[in-house]
Amino acid sequence: MRKLKREAYNLNNIKMLQQDVKYSEEVIEAEFSVEGYSLVDYKRSYTLSRALVNGKWIVYDGNRLESSQKIKEFEICEDFYHESVKAWPNKEKYSRLFTNIKLNEDDQLKVISKKISKSILIHDVKECREEKVVNYVEYNDLNFSYAGNPKDIPSIVEYLRASQSQLTSPSRQVLTESGRLTFILDSEIVASIFHYVLRNFLNGNSPKLKLNEKISSEITIYDNPLNSFSSSFSVFDDEGVKTKKKEIIGDGIITNYLGTLTSKYGEAGNARGILPKPDYFSLEVKQGDWSLNELIDESRGAYIAMGVKKSELIRNSIRITPRSVVKIGQGQIFFREIAIPLQELVTIDAVTRENRGVFIDEEHGGVTPYVRMKVRAILY
Repeated sequence: MRKLKREAYNLNNIKMLQQDVKYSEEVIEAEFSVEGYSLVDYKRSYTLSRALVNGKWIVYDGNRLESSQKIKEFEICEDFYHESVKAWPNKEKYSRLFTNIKLNEDDQLKVISKKISKSILIHDVKECREEKVVNYVEYNDLNFSYAGNPKDIPSIVEYLRASQSQLTSPSRQVLTESGRLTFILDSEIVASIFHYVLRNFLNGNSPKLKLNEKISSEITIYDNPLNSFSSSFSVFDDEGVKTKKKEIIGDGIITNYLGTLTSKYGEAGNARGILPKPDYFSLEVKQGDWSLNELIDESRGAYIAMGVKKSELIRNSIRITPRSVVKIGQGQIFFREIAIPLQELVTIDAVTRENRGVFIDEEHGGVTPYVRMKVRAILY
């Protein structure tokens, strides 16, 4: 790993970090619905200059700026070109990907592929470039994203179609229990829970949990920007800091924060945005020892919640509307939502070996297992 050398970049004397940022993307967007079919392509880009002045990023137009505050040390970025860039198709080739995809009359499919190029010139000395292709697939109300060759899109559509059929049942029972119940939560729900934990409670600008505080058992969580399959894959952050896999929670204990060059807490490497703020890239939860079948067998009378229709954070409680809920041994159940207060994370008592990549939103991906814990079921 090549660190930023103080001799070469004179970090000791730098009071103001200056950067020129360039971003461009080529986009192909396809949509299929009962209303018809569309295929469009377009480009967009921006360039800007910014400087780190007294602990804050300022976008400027060439005027002289001054700063008196020393910046954090950091590992400088390096170039990276994802192999998928070589396979970027033109509009005609892209349209052929959908030739053999069969949709039902009521199905809706939207696919967006982007070839993204970004560069950061640091202090007129070092320029870092990154190029990649990311793909977003929305099939009815299911989503998937990945970095890689668009030719895999038909396989992703089939995967989402199969997932939807598993979540669809012609008959559902109404939940007669409420309150604090034992649930097995699938990978998508687990990712959604810790998405809120990382962004809202472990933000290096204003963390709400203390280092070394124990919030759970069994759980170890990383931010891994270097997961090359994730749509949020990146070898450097938006401040030009080289990224790395970072443990945030270890065995349920807070070990780190999401940090930037300007954050009060946390190691730099999690900056995202034109005016960079602390954020994670790709959330990974360490696998456990349970097999999913074993966990289900050992959880008779419990519930399995799958998929996320909607989620929100209300104070210290994460509210999730699952796509489907099954009571083990009885079948599919209908109810409104589940609530996971932060303090209930201590009830996690099982984590599966099985894990899978999940879509959180366009900026975040995840690789997460199933977990068993107590949640609060809300009927109305």
